[in-house]
Amino acid sequence: MVDDQRAEQELPSLDTLAARLEYLFENIRPTSAEVGDSDEPGRRYTNKEIADKINATADETGVTISAAYIGELRRGVASDPRTSHIRALASVFGVSTGYFVDDTAARRIQEQLTLLSELRRMDVKQVALRQVLTDNGLSATDTQLVEQMVARLRAVAEGAGPSENHAAPGVRR
Repeated sequence: MVDDQRAEQELPSLDTLAARLEYLFENIRPTSAEVGDSDEPGRRYTNKEIADKINATADETGVTISAAYIGELRRGVASDPRTSHIRALASVFGVSTGYFVDDTAARRIQEQLTLLSELRRMDVKQVALRQVLTDNGLSATDTQLVEQMVARLRAVAEGAGPSENHAAPGVRR
């Protein structure tokens, strides 16, 4: 319980739309397939890249957005986007739309991204991961979910995952 409280205190506050959007830019990075060989791996998305991804699906979704507007949302200059923009941003980052409007959903997704980031950093092997999760009291179902997340991260890192769907297993759109 103390560990849960400490982990919750260490997570940055996501009390504004700008903070939530900035958190996604900070924690969700382009795949190696997206950045190519000449670009630096692990870098952050640019506003233009996110706008381009949204605009690339405009024929299907009817939603367009400018890089400048995304920048305004990130800085808090604009704070009341259209619902269609929220849906498009959520889709591009692979999170549920609830992330932007519901504190509980935002906290849950923030915790999932933190866990995924830590697992990626650790470069764990499946057997070692299973043992660590079991030692920390996770159920077999939860352990399987985390293993699936790790497998998905590896697939995305290798460019094997579908480019339009970056949601972690269990994260609803």
